[in-house]
Amino acid sequence: MQPLRRIAAALCVAAGAQAAQSPQTPIEGSAIPQFIEPLPTLGVAGGSINTLFGNQPLTLTMCEFRAHVLPAGTFAPGQKPETWVWGYVPGTTCPSTVQDTYVGPVIVNSRGSPTEITFINQLGSAATTNVLAYKYSTDQTLEWADPLNGGANACNKAGGIPAFGSPCAQNYAGPVPVVPHLHGGEVPPMLDGGPDAWFLSDALGTRFGHDYYTRRPGPANQTIYAYPNLQQAAPIWFHDHTDGVTRLNVFAGLAGAYYIVDPAQKLPAGFPGVAEVVPIVLQDRMFDTNGQLYFPSDSSGASVNSTNPQHPYWVPEFVGDTIVVNGKAWPFFSAQPKRYRFLLLNGSNSRTYELFLTNPVTGAFGPPMWVIGNDSGYLDAPAKLDPVAGQKLLIMPGERYEVIIDFAGVAPGTTFILKNTAKAPFPTGAPAKGSTVGRILQFRIACPPAGCPVDSSWNPATPGATIRQSSQLIQRLVNPATGTLAAGVTADKTRQLTLNEVELPASVATDPVTGVTTAYPGGPVDILLNNTKMSGESPRPYRDFVPINVGGKVTFYSELPQEGDTEVWEIVNLTPDAHPIHVHLASFQVLNRQAFDLKQYNAAYAAAFPAAPALGCAAGLYCADFGPPLDYNTGNPRALGGNPDVTPFLKGKPLPPRAQETGWKDTLVVPPGAVTRFVVRWAPNDLPIGTPKNQLVYAFDPSDNLEHGYVWHCHMIDHEDNEMMRPDVIQLNPAPGAPAPAARPLVKGVAY
Repeated sequence: MQPLRRIAAALCVAAGAQAAQSPQTPIEGSAIPQFIEPLPTLGVAGGSINTLFGNQPLTLTMCEFRAHVLPAGTFAPGQKPETWVWGYVPGTTCPSTVQDTYVGPVIVNSRGSPTEITFINQLGSAATTNVLAYKYSTDQTLEWADPLNGGANACNKAGGIPAFGSPCAQNYAGPVPVVPHLHGGEVPPMLDGGPDAWFLSDALGTRFGHDYYTRRPGPANQTIYAYPNLQQAAPIWFHDHTDGVTRLNVFAGLAGAYYIVDPAQKLPAGFPGVAEVVPIVLQDRMFDTNGQLYFPSDSSGASVNSTNPQHPYWVPEFVGDTIVVNGKAWPFFSAQPKRYRFLLLNGSNSRTYELFLTNPVTGAFGPPMWVIGNDSGYLDAPAKLDPVAGQKLLIMPGERYEVIIDFAGVAPGTTFILKNTAKAPFPTGAPAKGSTVGRILQFRIACPPAGCPVDSSWNPATPGATIRQSSQLIQRLVNPATGTLAAGVTADKTRQLTLNEVELPASVATDPVTGVTTAYPGGPVDILLNNTKMSGESPRPYRDFVPINVGGKVTFYSELPQEGDTEVWEIVNLTPDAHPIHVHLASFQVLNRQAFDLKQYNAAYAAAFPAAPALGCAAGLYCADFGPPLDYNTGNPRALGGNPDVTPFLKGKPLPPRAQETGWKDTLVVPPGAVTRFVVRWAPNDLPIGTPKNQLVYAFDPSDNLEHGYVWHCHMIDHEDNEMMRPDVIQLNPAPGAPAPAARPLVKGVAY
């Protein structure tokens, strides 16, 4: 049976047919009232976001339920719409009543205390879900989980434009695949929750991703992960990571926060604790005329959303017209005139934010933000971002920043607006509309009945204020003042890797969804890391990619870092947009950024490609999906990666990292037309500089004998879902005296 016939049979027999075009009609974000509903806060502070302590076994069920996302008065005075969403719900029972928010929970545990979580998938079927944004937006032409067909991805491999009415032009209609990923977690590879570790909502099923893992056997719709929590105190988070549908699963609501605290860490007197944190989870969404989530994918609503007919339900970057914070559209926060610790987390699909406060009455700038930490922990000292000096907090999808904002001395009755000026796509797209996506959150300053407080908490504005003390200072791989390697740090390897967009021109074709002749605007058809697809499959003549079989699926690897090594990664962005690049397992330090001559480098880059008849490519011309043009290991004498050296094309001086970036990060901004460099050491980030090589090891086996691995990818999840992700495996530290896996503190089958 031919591949497309096989997939047709599977779809029809296993899942039934499903209408492809969404019946929804979107409403304008400008029609939604603003600053009506209060911001949901942590449960420990009396709010509605579940707060769980991870020092005991936890169960989180992925549920479908209704939530009050839109405010009262959106459609009728005094009435709150009920929006169907997905979320992680504590326990085993899905709520039948309307919830205040879908965001969360927030899990808190101490460093060194493991957290075991049983994740249960009760999301039902794509054919019957009430979350229409999922039901009508799955795209089977992408490389994706493809559960009904054993992950065969026949539609993706067939390529071209799906025929009208064919199975490849239809939405998926089977049980929902999911996998939770602990973003920023220093965890063994089988606990990473990678894109191919998915499992289904069908408890009786036998279909799993080839990378699926569970600590103990159980029902088919669950997995058990035991996170070791050995890393430094940090505001990490968890979200869905399923191959090809991450953008939809997260859009529906699957995201929560995860705090690791360290009782042994010495913090300044009066420093606000985690219980005092006010989370600000930033998302943008669209809604329909019934108050339901709307995802612009196919040609419904009298507009063409997909850029090319090859992927009829995929859009390169989703940017919504409605700002949702902590699961509420444009909420307000009642603040006393004192200092607050906020956690800002960009949970949007693709939108970037540039944030600062203003007074909407006077037009004056509001108080500055003092950045005290980012992705992987505290800074050594606070970094001031003062809007009066033109400074804003730039935050791309996946990034986290902890800030203190001081409202002390502000008169009760004053309001501030958290504003956003980032263009979409960033940095050269459409300006943020000031009346909608240019506004995030309203702060209302008021005193409690007992009177205004006297704030005795730690003040980041105190001259010489520091956060980390003595031996707990950040171990510096980078000198952030100069943008160079720190004293005593030597790179074992340098990698030079490109970001690529494969673009198609405008075209007229039969819409696979409707059968109507349609004019498509053209644009990205897939987006790549180092010009390489997720699978690594390519007719390369060099034999430079390593084939590894995991669970019966062979993937071709190019990044195989060695535990204990220090590497410099140079990301050469050949696309017109900025990308947030995220590395699993290891945190890193931003080294610098430097402009390069894009036109001249592109010419040298294209000229380096050999002929690839299997891909229809002639020598000396850019060849999409080929991988890098040269041998990955030997093609560039200066760096791994297989690309022409960018050094001769560099312009100007390298720019050191921004002050708020000077800690350990797991996600960083990679702007267009620049080389962004970061330094990653494949070992725990608190080990001192100068630690002997054989002691630069994790407490667990990061290689898992090549049975599981990690990934690195763009955290614009629309990009991630369409090839902008590559797997990597960590090779064991080969230095004499380095501990074998069985001799490490955490052993597979015992600790996890």
